Amino acid sequence: MANSDETREVAAPAAETVQEQAPLRATDEQFRMMVEQVKEYAILMLDPQGHIISWNAGAEQIKGYRAEEVIGKHFSIFYPKEEVKAGTPQRQLEIVKALGSLDLQGWRLRKDGSRFWASVTITALLDGEGKPVGFVKMARDVTESRSMEEALQKSRNMLERLFETAPDAVVVVDGNGSIRKVNQQTEILFGYMREELIGQRIEQLIPERYQKRHRQHRRSYFEDPRARKMGIGLELYGRNQDGREIPVDIMLNPIETNEGTWAFAVIRDITQQKQSDAKIFELNLALKNQVDQLAAINRELEAFSYSVSHDLRAPLRHIIGFVDLLNSKGPVGLDDKSRHYLQVITEAAQKMGTLIDDLLAFSRMGRAEVMKTKVDLTQLVKEISRNLTEEAKGRKLEWEISPLPAVVGDCAMLRQVVYNLIANAIKFTRPRSLARIEIGALDRENETHFFVRDNGVGFDAAYINKLFGLFQRLHRTDEFEGTGVGLAIVQRIISRHGGRVWAEGAVDGGATFWFTLPKHESRG
Repeated sequence: MANSDETREVAAPAAETVQEQAPLRATDEQFRMMVEQVKEYAILMLDPQGHIISWNAGAEQIKGYRAEEVIGKHFSIFYPKEEVKAGTPQRQLEIVKALGSLDLQGWRLRKDGSRFWASVTITALLDGEGKPVGFVKMARDVTESRSMEEALQKSRNMLERLFETAPDAVVVVDGNGSIRKVNQQTEILFGYMREELIGQRIEQLIPERYQKRHRQHRRSYFEDPRARKMGIGLELYGRNQDGREIPVDIMLNPIETNEGTWAFAVIRDITQQKQSDAKIFELNLALKNQVDQLAAINRELEAFSYSVSHDLRAPLRHIIGFVDLLNSKGPVGLDDKSRHYLQVITEAAQKMGTLIDDLLAFSRMGRAEVMKTKVDLTQLVKEISRNLTEEAKGRKLEWEISPLPAVVGDCAMLRQVVYNLIANAIKFTRPRSLARIEIGALDRENETHFFVRDNGVGFDAAYINKLFGLFQRLHRTDEFEGTGVGLAIVQRIISRHGGRVWAEGAVDGGATFWFTLPKHESRG
């Protein structure tokens, strides 16, 4: 009985201990099951030497191994060969033994050999005496987030490079007006090192006479921050370290930060632009003065030429009248030499009359108002060519007239242009047994090009600049009559219509005379 009682006395406490530990064992089992089911993290236990003794679902999902494939193997199988060769896995366990835990990131290997970037925590398991009896390793695949961080960092680096290498000064100012960031161009423009500017008020870069007003504008800007140009319609100036004022343009942009709204100011030095503007203004003023002077001279010349031409007509009529009177009396009292003199006087007077008429026509084309109407150039050309053909009786003329677009211009003036050019073509083809005259037009983007081409005697291209000058002639008067005014009239008329004139030709190779009218002046 005594032994039985002793047995009961020993068994009772043991039973109580078993009953007390039962909930703990149940809790451990629940924790183990929970760990095994976690899929976001690879959770595994290692023995003191680093061999795997437990494996959860997360480890299988992340690393690709089933539990039976890795239990008992060394955890270094997850490391790249170069790290295993360098002893990295074992060294990490030694650090954990010394420190208790270790957080790290690095490349790890899956079963298929692919790599992933892992965030790892290794914690030492200690016994009652504080000695390590194993390790718990938790790992997470952060490859995607690392890629995003790298992309974000690249973007930050690119923005920083753009900020730093911007051709203009860039200053970032907080809501209190303190400078928070500047770029290299700011240092160059204002002469400060960035360390001297960071934390200072932005007014340090502004002339003193503008600082009070700028503080008011700065406060107003942060009440309604938006992208805009600063000081529209005003001349803005910055001040460098030496006190020199710099004309500037400034663009403002608000940026949101963890510390509130800041202003991003792009400051452009416009010193050279101001100098260029001043130079352009001076040149324009000088040009205007020259234009005004030329206009005044032209008006005086127009008035003079008109007056002279008009006043010369009366005495010229008297000369011609007296010559006619002498001729009407017959040969009585006049010897051959006198009659020759009368003939010379008559021809000179007629030539002078023609010259006066042409000069008056030239003057009139500069003074007359351009009365614009729709002009049928094709009809005009045919009419003039028909009339001039009748005047050139006995000559063989071959015409090639292409359809021409109708234009808007002064009909009388354009008639004079066409008449002068066609008359020239007929005159300078006189030595040809068969004269060929071609009239046409070419359509261009902003204007229409018209031409009159002939197979006549042409001209020396070395003197092409004289062709459209007043009283300029490239042929002797005994070869071809004329005063040298016709082409000058053509140029004046076309110029008043907003066009251009030029010529192409060669000696004995014919000539082509061109004129243009702006597209808004031609319709067809």
